Amino acid sequence: MKDKLEKTGHKKLYYDLKMFFTVFLFAVAILALAAIPVGVTYKLAEAQAEAEQSSTSQVVSSSAEQA
Repeated sequence: MKDKLEKTGHKKLYYDLKMFFTVFLFAVAILALAAIPVGVTYKLAEAQAEAEQSSTSQVVSSSAEQA
């Protein structure tokens, strides 16, 4: 490590921060990939609830017309 530090002129903190940011960005990428299925599931549940609500309102309006 000392040879690398002398050759480039960088300090040890530079390499420590570089490794930290690499690991941090990797973790953010993994979390972003994990969030995709959660978002899709949420949208599907939202659409299903909206479809059930619209079908319920149609049933109520048709029963009111029959009365």
